[in-house]
Amino acid sequence: MTAFRSRSARVRSRLRSAFGPGALLATMLVAAAWPAPAQAQVVEGRPSSYRSPQHFAIELRFGPYRPDIDSEFGGARTPHKDFFGAKRRLMSQIEFDYQFLRHVGSAAIGVGAGYFSQSGNNRSAGGEVTEDWSTLRLIPLSVSAVYRFDLLFERFKFPLVPYGKVGLDYVIWTITNGNGDVPDDPVGGRGQGGTAGWHAAVGLSLVLDFLDPISAHQFDIEMGVNHTHLFVELGHWDVSGLGMSNKLRVGDTTWVGGLLFEF
Repeated sequence: MTAFRSRSARVRSRLRSAFGPGALLATMLVAAAWPAPAQAQVVEGRPSSYRSPQHFAIELRFGPYRPDIDSEFGGARTPHKDFFGAKRRLMSQIEFDYQFLRHVGSAAIGVGAGYFSQSGNNRSAGGEVTEDWSTLRLIPLSVSAVYRFDLLFERFKFPLVPYGKVGLDYVIWTITNGNGDVPDDPVGGRGQGGTAGWHAAVGLSLVLDFLDPISAHQFDIEMGVNHTHLFVELGHWDVSGLGMSNKLRVGDTTWVGGLLFEF
């Protein structure tokens, strides 16, 4: 930069003596338009090497789900399948992680919540399908320990990051009839409750920054989002009461996909 300024000063001096003030003005305009050296470039007031601090992550998670209610009967009966069918429905979830350890991989504690709903037609006393229906709703809550092996990404920008999770769950479930009411069982039960459980999962995420590094850097500067991941995860959710009897089993073994934002 110093050499550039000295060169510009010499040029202005020579042109001033040779051609007068008009040449000096033209020289100043050319100098103003001259691109700065790469190491001096800034984006939104930040140097090009700037990265915001990273401590948290948010996951938006979506996947097929079918509560394993029928597993309680060991194949002798399939009341859930008979009423709601065998098709999986969409489970939507969000998870917030606090990354308490970095640069040896990423270790985090996460809390999550979700929503699932499925409906089926009721049957008359004679077994005929009616136009009335009942709905099963699940609200899963979770606490997870998460480890992401992102050392290769940090050091070499290799965009694939494997990870694993284990944690505890509590699923709030509700069954409503066609009027939206929670029915009471004749023997004293009620169509709502909660079931505790646990989960374990492994996954692989693709860091999307390499698709457009300039936009990814701008996203970091303007919004504080360090990295954006596209992930897929395979997991087992054993939500059967943690050994407690007479609990509605609402777990599943399935896959989940979504987006992860680290900030």
